[in-house]
Amino acid sequence: MKVFPLLLCSVLLCGCQDREARAQNAALQARVTELEAQVKALQGEQETALPADAQSVTVRAAGQTCANALTRTLEVFRQDSLDDRYPSAAQTQLPAECVDLRVNWVARSERAYTFTVTDASGRELARQSGGATPPAPVSGG
Repeated sequence: MKVFPLLLCSVLLCGCQDREARAQNAALQARVTELEAQVKALQGEQETALPADAQSVTVRAAGQTCANALTRTLEVFRQDSLDDRYPSAAQTQLPAECVDLRVNWVARSERAYTFTVTDASGRELARQSGGATPPAPVSGG
């Protein structure tokens, strides 16, 4: 007869543990469902935001690539020239990397240059300078 009360207690304890486990599982399942909804929402935001950002990064990289290629072209011309000068406007050919971009000369001489690279809307993507800048005037007194 001693076995019967122990058996009854163990059945009751298992029943309580089972209810607690089910409650915990239900709470965990609700939390997982909530987290999955948050992940889906974040993925939706990322999909809409990413292309615009990627486009901006791509355009800026293209502008910088154009500026680097043009600087390389100008410096190679100067190194190959007998009088160590940069090419004139007529002697300058824009590199293929500058297709669909606009190069704007801010300053240009035989000894120095500054230019910007802009996109079709006029937004500056890159700026490069090179050469010797003329010395500042000395004021005497």
